Amino acid sequence: MKIILGAVISLTPFSPGMAWNWIHHALGFRKLGHDVYYVEEVKPGWCVDAQGRQCDFEHSVNRELFQTIMKRFGLMERACQLYNSGEATHGLSLSTLMTLAKDADLLINMSGHVKTDFVLSQARRRIYVDQDPVYTQLWRAEYGKELDFGKHDIFFTVGLNIGTPYTSIPDCDTKWHHTLPPVVLEHWPFYIDRTCRRFTTVASWTDYPDLCYRGEWYGSKYEEFKRFAALPRRVDQEFEIALKSYRGDDEGIQLLRSNGWLLSEAGRVADLSNYRSYIAQSRGEIGIAKNAYVKGRSGWFSDRSAHYLAAGKPVLHQSTGLERCLPTGRGLFAFGTMDEAVAAIEAINQDYEAHCRAAREFAEEYLDYRKILPRMLDLCTAQQLKLDSNRREV
Repeated sequence: MKIILGAVISLTPFSPGMAWNWIHHALGFRKLGHDVYYVEEVKPGWCVDAQGRQCDFEHSVNRELFQTIMKRFGLMERACQLYNSGEATHGLSLSTLMTLAKDADLLINMSGHVKTDFVLSQARRRIYVDQDPVYTQLWRAEYGKELDFGKHDIFFTVGLNIGTPYTSIPDCDTKWHHTLPPVVLEHWPFYIDRTCRRFTTVASWTDYPDLCYRGEWYGSKYEEFKRFAALPRRVDQEFEIALKSYRGDDEGIQLLRSNGWLLSEAGRVADLSNYRSYIAQSRGEIGIAKNAYVKGRSGWFSDRSAHYLAAGKPVLHQSTGLERCLPTGRGLFAFGTMDEAVAAIEAINQDYEAHCRAAREFAEEYLDYRKILPRMLDLCTAQQLKLDSNRREV
């Protein structure tokens, strides 16, 4: 099958966790024997130089970063960075991309990233993969944001409760299929190191503006960090956050520091290897979710947590309703209250090696690309057969 994967990878500040997520999809499909191509669209306003100043596409760090990552994984000969809807390209030429789009069996469009019509409209099947449950649905249903849903054939989400009675978030009259972030386990060596001291995470303080739905506000990770600010005072355990874009005089930052949280700049892990090393040196993950994911009971499951689990690091994942669908209590813990978080930390530390093994086993059972991606393709094929049947009947 000829597959185009469309996702943003070079937007600054660079997110290595997100980049690993896209790369796992591309490598996973390739390992399954498919003909895989990667497309990233770049807007003029995204292009910056090494000092963060606006510049032209040719001299941008975006272009350099895209090339570095694609070459690292042997994808450069099958990748295209599409600047300003076709004004320029890096990698595959514009004419080659146009031909490829016409021949593609499947476009897997992460968060609807690909918008250029000659790519979006040409593939035989177009898949929208929602990475921001609650936000995606409220942007569409409550705020009327155009997300090109009508140009896609089948919809997936990492919100395991979206489209079910277990959440009050609207489904936008869309049939949502549920998926988890795949991992290619060979890129995450597993070994147990009891000397690792800190539970860590990599986080953004705020990503999107808060949203209002039926009189209720759905907010950022900031709100949830405040709820659990006192966690270090409750347990004999170090916690560190590698945080993007924060001010030292921010009230929330001061609250975390006063309660014993260790804060570092996310820039120290801002490449793929350093991000993986950061996880390898962690005792486990303390995963605080966005308030919107929690309040909406979305069932959101973190791709960052998937990487910790793949490395055999126990994960404390704030409850989003994911525990309805996934086993917790060994390697992966879901917590909704301070007491539950404390109990999970104590359980992990009492039998650390067992929970490390359970974390890796969870990744092998639920996150291995050989289990996630074939199911996605099977659902796409079934949907296409249904569409073809309906067309014949008409």
